[in-house]
Amino acid sequence: MANIGVIGTGYVGLTTAVCFAELGHSVVGFDIDKAKINTLSSGKSTIHETGMSELISKNLANKNLSFGNDIKIIQECDFIFLCVPTPQDADGSADLSYVIKAARDLGQLLKKNSTLVTKSTVPVNAWEDVVAALNRNDVAVVSNPEFLREGSAIEDFFNPDRIVVGCVDDSKAKLVSDLYKQTDVETIITDNSSAELIKYASNSFLAIKLSYVNEIAALCEAVGANAKDVLSGMGKDSRIGSRFLEPGPGWGGSCFPKDVRALRVTAEDNAINLSLLTAALESNEKTHRRIVDKVEKELSNSLIGKIISVWGLTFKANTDDMRESPAIAVIERLIGRGASVVAFDPVIKNIENNKIKIAKTLEECCESADAILILTEWNEFVKVNPESIKNLVKNKIIIDARNFLDKDLWINSGFKFIGNGWQ
Repeated sequence: MANIGVIGTGYVGLTTAVCFAELGHSVVGFDIDKAKINTLSSGKSTIHETGMSELISKNLANKNLSFGNDIKIIQECDFIFLCVPTPQDADGSADLSYVIKAARDLGQLLKKNSTLVTKSTVPVNAWEDVVAALNRNDVAVVSNPEFLREGSAIEDFFNPDRIVVGCVDDSKAKLVSDLYKQTDVETIITDNSSAELIKYASNSFLAIKLSYVNEIAALCEAVGANAKDVLSGMGKDSRIGSRFLEPGPGWGGSCFPKDVRALRVTAEDNAINLSLLTAALESNEKTHRRIVDKVEKELSNSLIGKIISVWGLTFKANTDDMRESPAIAVIERLIGRGASVVAFDPVIKNIENNKIKIAKTLEECCESADAILILTEWNEFVKVNPESIKNLVKNKIIIDARNFLDKDLWINSGFKFIGNGWQ
């Protein structure tokens, strides 16, 4: 078993620390946020992820896991995973200041012949900056991008599609890949730059795919086709596959928008015009507007003074993350056109935007609503009985931007049901 240190206990860092501990390694997690460390040390998760608190408590108890805010706790670690934020700068590029500072600080602490692993999402060739900041010839720098989906991060860690590890020294890359103990998962051993680019290329491709799906949904509405059938038919082609073929109100979250913009900046810096990335971003904005247009059309082409009941605020279900959420983007446009928005989300109870009223219950959210708009695919919404709310709303209109409710159930209760890409 290895001694592993994890720098940063955000979403990626906490999942990495806890899951490595669950594999039997001895893991210490460091973070400068004392309140966060205190919460984690008490056995409670600081992120919304099913099963996380249980794994934290279990591994604290068996001494495989500990947390602290003194960076010296990683001095005896053989492998140190760098999981600090890489926020977006004003020009769309990734801000590496946290990564570089951490590498510089670690250069004074790491034990001889240890390995520093960058798991933060960083631009291509950022590893060279890490090497320079670290300034340690005896410490290998390995690039090991994460592919964790919020809401299923633990499952993704233990059952990955692939493990990507890059280093100028293949033997060091192999040591890092062995930490995962995945004997039946393909491991890609490559150079640092290629490993870094795999992450950006993957997320950007998925964003492009989602934008294309939403464009097809719009076309289906225009020509009278059924997007569900069209996309299902496309997915039967083994070259395409069925995943990421569901239309929605747009894509968002902490990764896709940031990574697409950062990759575009990297391409521009190298005189490469990746026009598809710009098209995907523009298409996503257009999708937000199209959803608002659908609501407006159903309400006599005016949203002024109308009350819209919005179901869902997070960028996807099973997370509490609202960063670049398409739900928020759509809501802001509804408000901009004169509507009042009352929203309900199973996990979001407060929001900084005081123009959005947060309902405590779904029933409160529906009271006197001119229309209901589904923006996040929470399973709780599928379980709603239309009969229980039909007398609360002003107009029996429901617009399902996620295409995941039972259309017939709602129609049989007297609602006008509008899907995304089909009627």
